[in-house]
Amino acid sequence: MRPVDIFADSVLVRPLLSGLPLRFHFQLELWHDRFLADALVERTSWTLILYQEPLSGEFNLTRSWDIARDEWYSDLLSVAQTLESWYRSPFAGPAPGSGSYYYEARLEIEILSLGDLDELEHWLRGDVVGERSGVGSAFTRGLKRLFIRLIGLSARKLGARTDTFQP
Repeated sequence: MRPVDIFADSVLVRPLLSGLPLRFHFQLELWHDRFLADALVERTSWTLILYQEPLSGEFNLTRSWDIARDEWYSDLLSVAQTLESWYRSPFAGPAPGSGSYYYEARLEIEILSLGDLDELEHWLRGDVVGERSGVGSAFTRGLKRLFIRLIGLSARKLGARTDTFQP
């Protein structure tokens, strides 16, 4: 499934258009295909946060590696094209003639509450908020997430593996 297909899912789009942010967490791994046990060569992950500004209707996209630089888009198609461009491999790739390899990719899309978004922004900036670090607050966050799942605002987990290739 490509990121463009995600916006056809009304379970994700409806909350986004209602003002709740979406979190896209990508993980990409390059594996060396070996006879008995495959070996992990390289792994990377990154996160994108997307929300719609209620007054202008524009979409804001924030990247985990550059939170100071927001990007604004007028429609979901433009956002989808940007997501697709970041879905391509950031790895240089294995050396030619070094064996057989494959990529494994995972994408988790989660609908965040506005409180989750605030907490995530603090964490991305490196801020530590003492009152949120206790067991009680972890329990409360867990209950909030359970409630969000129960009312239909769930997460999507997608995965794909390429065919084995030789560089």
